[in-house]
Amino acid sequence: MSLRKGVLRASAIGVFGLGAAAMAPGCGSDSSGGGTATGGTGNVGATGGMGGGLGGGGTGATGATGGSGATGGMAGMGGGGGCPGTLKDCNGTCTNTDFDPANCGTCGTACKTGEFCSQGKCDAKCAGTTLCTDKCVDTGTDPNNCGACGTVCKSGEVCSVGVCGIKCAGGATKCGTECVDTQSNPNHCGACGAACQSGQVCSAGQCATSCGTGYTKCGSSCVDTGNDKNNCGGCGTVCPSGQACLQGKCGSCDTNTTDCDGDGYAGKAEGDCCEVPGVCGANPQLVNPGALEVVGNGIDDNCNGLADLFDKSDTQDCDAALASDSSDPKDYAKALGVCRTTEETPADKKSKTWGLIEAELLRADGSPVGDKRAHSIRPKFGDNITALEGKSMVVLSSGIAADKTQTNPGPNGGTFGSNVATGHTPSSNVNITTCTSPKCIKDWYGAANPPLKAANQFPQAPACGSAGGGTANDSVMLRIRLRAPTNARSFSFNSYFFSSEYPEYVCSTFNDQFITLVDTPSGTPQPIPNPVDKNLTTYIDLATGTKWPVGINIAKGTNLFAVCDPKVSVSGSPCYEADVNAKSCSLGVTDLAGTGWEPGTGANACPGGGGTYWLTVAGNVIPGQIVEVRFAIFDVGDTTLDSLALLDGFKWLPNATLPGTGG
Repeated sequence: MSLRKGVLRASAIGVFGLGAAAMAPGCGSDSSGGGTATGGTGNVGATGGMGGGLGGGGTGATGATGGSGATGGMAGMGGGGGCPGTLKDCNGTCTNTDFDPANCGTCGTACKTGEFCSQGKCDAKCAGTTLCTDKCVDTGTDPNNCGACGTVCKSGEVCSVGVCGIKCAGGATKCGTECVDTQSNPNHCGACGAACQSGQVCSAGQCATSCGTGYTKCGSSCVDTGNDKNNCGGCGTVCPSGQACLQGKCGSCDTNTTDCDGDGYAGKAEGDCCEVPGVCGANPQLVNPGALEVVGNGIDDNCNGLADLFDKSDTQDCDAALASDSSDPKDYAKALGVCRTTEETPADKKSKTWGLIEAELLRADGSPVGDKRAHSIRPKFGDNITALEGKSMVVLSSGIAADKTQTNPGPNGGTFGSNVATGHTPSSNVNITTCTSPKCIKDWYGAANPPLKAANQFPQAPACGSAGGGTANDSVMLRIRLRAPTNARSFSFNSYFFSSEYPEYVCSTFNDQFITLVDTPSGTPQPIPNPVDKNLTTYIDLATGTKWPVGINIAKGTNLFAVCDPKVSVSGSPCYEADVNAKSCSLGVTDLAGTGWEPGTGANACPGGGGTYWLTVAGNVIPGQIVEVRFAIFDVGDTTLDSLALLDGFKWLPNATLPGTGG
């Protein structure tokens, strides 16, 4: 039994590696976006994006930098030994069987006289490519036939969109002497030289066994037949010269006044600078006023006349001078990483951008928060924890949103080995079974998500404690309403959970809740919906398939409660708690310094609490549509011991992901 028991409460009787390159370092997103392929089946996309992915795009635990991989993604890139990527070993020679007339489709399959090898099939004509002498080539990228057969680029130049130059256009990446689309090129999948294994395709920058949603396998590449002029509506259907592929049909389109790409913006008249594939990219439907600027692709994604880092509205932090005790909810969105603002119903289409529409600080029942000490904005927490992006992070607490020395508000009252324990004044205890506000968390409380959660109960960890429910004590909630970018299918952020309930109340009825609820009013995100109870703050153990609510009970069966004193799981220790997993506390107590949750001093001193370290939380959205997110924390069972959450690093991601929380 812990030495601090018995003095805790009067009522004791009765789920990322952190973010890597980002579309907008200050306002959140991903750097290698572009594409709408299905996200991987790993446990939550980490805070980067399509680049590294979860174990290279396959199934795997979260926490790696990178976002979701393509559907069916396999665990690694690179073909190992033999020929790289799509090249096959034909009698000792690495051969591209997509275009070699002597080895068409497979080694030894020779085309007949008068036939050509195109996309791995012998035919009398080239499908999606151009016949130059006796081979089918892509004149858009071939430096020996750039724009037309026999047009050779100079030394040091590359062929991009059929034009020789010193750099690639249209979002393509220079890999050696080639301009390639790293989202679909199996020899350079996600990055130059990252070749897919034999039998794999490159889908949305990830090696996979099949193409993701919205893409079709044509030869060894995954293409969007809705806008690919060489595969328009189907593989091998080539649009005539002067025509473009418009939503799967060849034709001409007035890019000044017509929505050629089906993205909802009618040409330049409504601010859309990219209606057909070309120098503005291979996916025009992802380039419009509603898109998020993708840093590094050379494209003006949001059509505001500024590309990449020149577009400061999407690429700079906005949280450098925020008051710690701010009462403006929009400041908390900024601290989280959401900088751009927009309107629900703008006056014109050009103004229909992504961004924050509304923010509120509430109690769990949707009523205004009473105790202003329950929330704060901080550049640092304790001695060692700093903001992940920008200069600030959000702090929400069922007590005081401060460490042991911070003020305005604060301090939190904790000290070595004692308790962080403050009730809200006025009271923030609310009944979430009878509340009527549409912002109340009653929708989550009333939903069943078996086996994690029964209807009208709090979630219950596997074989750990009891569910309980009904009242959210000392509650505080940040609610944000946004429009998602048209080139995003998911989002992620980072959370760090602390609690004074740890370790002695693991698997008890005192299981404080930290939840993140996501709503998409216009429909259900595809191809991967969010949880039925809307809560993203749930960890899925891929090894066992079990689900764990993020709180102190994750210390029972996971290693996510990592910032704590290891002696609580050592049998014979004066602080021993049988319900704490021996894998817990892998990071020790360093991050607890200065927080108020430090362990006591002396050989027999026991912890005053613990934390999870930074976890990655992700959810799916509908591109260009409204999404609401509610972040709430509250005490369960009493109003005595406090729990606290740090929130930071909000990012938009280009692919769908498995929603939830990962370490």
